[in-house]
Amino acid sequence: MTKKLQHIVLIQFKENLSEQQFKRIEEEALTLKAIQGVNDLLFRANVSPEKLNKDYSHCLTLWFANEEDRDKVYLPHPVHQRFVKFFVPFTEKVLVFDYWE
Repeated sequence: MTKKLQHIVLIQFKENLSEQQFKRIEEEALTLKAIQGVNDLLFRANVSPEKLNKDYSHCLTLWFANEEDRDKVYLPHPVHQRFVKFFVPFTEKVLVFDYWE
């Protein structure tokens, strides 16, 4: 079985985020799929009943075949850099966690 590198971004949005702003964030997140090396992408809300999410309400999850696709293609890519610049002002906290499936 081929391993996949999973890149998870947990997000705590600012409280005053409007529905229109959230929709735009979701649309912008989906543009990351266009970057070569991004094999899949999901943007989802937390649905755990355990209430252990520590105010992180959403996650952005991307899959890569290897570290090079993540480190040398995705991270410095202009589409990713534009997304980060747009996205970060709407957040309180972001936590990034990567692992091999």
